[in-house]
Amino acid sequence: MAEQSFRWPGRRTNDPAHDMLVAFLVMDIQRNPEWAHELADRIVEVKSGKLPLWERLGNAYRLELTGKGALIEDLVDEDALAQEITLEDFSKALEAWIEAFE
Repeated sequence: MAEQSFRWPGRRTNDPAHDMLVAFLVMDIQRNPEWAHELADRIVEVKSGKLPLWERLGNAYRLELTGKGALIEDLVDEDALAQEITLEDFSKALEAWIEAFE
């Protein structure tokens, strides 16, 4: 599967937040099921309130999860704007990512 064409239910084309989410999955989660499942677990913990905040610094992106949603910042392109996405949208994309590579 070409990562550029990665889709999930609710994926919006030409949406900067969704585009950055795909780039985050490609660059920082990669095709690593352990990293993907750990991220899925942290999303559940943040959604439930067990964790008020969770952060991951990756190869190219910084991810911050809170009850308000996910914030993705590009660590390479300092001119790129940080993007916010709901935890629900983030979860749907991650579930599709896991299914695609397991």
